[in-house]
Amino acid sequence: MMISYHPYAMGRLEKLWGKDWMEFRPERWLEKDETTDNLRLKTIDPYMYPVFQAGPRICLGKDMAFLQMKRVVAGVLRQFKVVPAVDEGSEPVFVAALTSKMKGGFLVKFKERK
Repeated sequence: MMISYHPYAMGRLEKLWGKDWMEFRPERWLEKDETTDNLRLKTIDPYMYPVFQAGPRICLGKDMAFLQMKRVVAGVLRQFKVVPAVDEGSEPVFVAALTSKMKGGFLVKFKERK
């Protein structure tokens, strides 16, 4: 017998994420710190959302990926506003593969903040 799972599908299960699973809601991943009132990244069970895998074989680069993501986002958002560069009425097309991606990439525009 072979058992497998599909991380892409698990990230879209209504049973796990609710009826609004398809909506982009970054607050799903944030929680308010009671002492400082600041927002921080919420700890999600790695078996529930296994983008970096889970257990003893967790991705070795997970912590580095989060660190790099935070530094890049902080640097870019300080100077620019990032907006999707899609034509009116069109939507990007998701390509299901071992690593998730968008067909033709996900094009964006950078608008300088004033």
